[in-house]
Amino acid sequence: MNFARVASTVLIVAGVALLLAQLVPVQDFDPPSEGDISAPPAIEATLRRACYDCHSNETRWPWYRRIAPVSWLVARDVERGRRQINFSEWGAYYPATRKRKLQWSERAVREHAMAPSSYLLIHPGARLSDADRSALENWIESSTSASSPETSSPGQ
Repeated sequence: MNFARVASTVLIVAGVALLLAQLVPVQDFDPPSEGDISAPPAIEATLRRACYDCHSNETRWPWYRRIAPVSWLVARDVERGRRQINFSEWGAYYPATRKRKLQWSERAVREHAMAPSSYLLIHPGARLSDADRSALENWIESSTSASSPETSSPGQ
């Protein structure tokens, strides 16, 4: 068997597999909100711009979510993000859980772990500036203090 024949067979098999993959449905819905996080307008705007696609029930599903296998990766990333912290379910979290999730968020912001570089390649508007990071860190610090209503009472 020559190289051209093997290459064309591989391409045909890959094409058929890609077409068949389109038949595997992906669930991409946004459940209802259970009490959004309460934050100052500038912080809320930053969270919505940079975090809500993966960390809320208000995901702006991109056009490529309909193309397998990318659709599987997008759905997986959103599901994982919502499991870590979901700003749309803030009202359902216990105060201690809110505090822990905010502390996790602060660490992720400080260490530049969020948003992932793979997400930022396609969504450059989600990139956090140094000013965004500083504002988020300051807000989280004040929200996690012992007397903060953000961590001691239900979100609004």
